[in-house]
Amino acid sequence: MSARDEKPEAEETDAGSQTLMRGVAPITLRDRLLVLAAVPLAPRAAQKRCDMGLFDLESRRQIDLVDELRRLTREAARNPEPSATGE
Repeated sequence: MSARDEKPEAEETDAGSQTLMRGVAPITLRDRLLVLAAVPLAPRAAQKRCDMGLFDLESRRQIDLVDELRRLTREAARNPEPSATGE
């Protein structure tokens, strides 16, 4: 019996009956799920920026109040202003 006499395998799908080529395995549900599982996760909705705590870049640009008070104290010690009583 030759290869031409063999009846090709067929697979039933939603689109109808499909003929399979010799040596090609049908795509199973397991194969489809493995492909879906390999896709990287993506958010379902647009993500908001994390603007708080460690990730808040804007707050890093702000002046620290404690450092500002220390700077003002040092400046006042270097440049004493005369008081209203003249002391």
